[in-house]
Amino acid sequence: MRRQDGLTITEVLVAIVIVLVIVASVMPLLTASMLSNSKSRTRSQALTAAETWLDRYRSGREPLDTVAGVCTKSATKVVTCTYDYKRDYTKDTAIASHVADGATLNTQFVPFKSTIVATPISSGMNATVWALSVTVAWQQKEEQRVNVYTRFTQ
Repeated sequence: MRRQDGLTITEVLVAIVIVLVIVASVMPLLTASMLSNSKSRTRSQALTAAETWLDRYRSGREPLDTVAGVCTKSATKVVTCTYDYKRDYTKDTAIASHVADGATLNTQFVPFKSTIVATPISSGMNATVWALSVTVAWQQKEEQRVNVYTRFTQ
């Protein structure tokens, strides 16, 4: 009898098993890589949100005073503002710049909880030097945070 060209069923099954073993060994690496990328992306977005808060305070677009439901001012003039998760900035009528920039703020800040603490360091005749601390938190398995700091004059 003459042998025909092609593969036997045994050869095909062995090839399938080899491919499955390779895929099964690589799959956990791919899953871990995708999870790590997702965490890094969220952390980068949180850091960008924190830097945006810094810019908004330095440019005078955010309050350095008491705002009902958002910002409190202590006896030592330390201003603390807390913006919870999923806050709708378009409805934030207490702060005019939030209404004007609401859609942009919602896109950037909604997944995060932001806490801003502005501490007056020194006051002169026309200006105050402030130390500004911004903490942006987000939920993964547990709460994660980034902190940024700056000083500015206003």
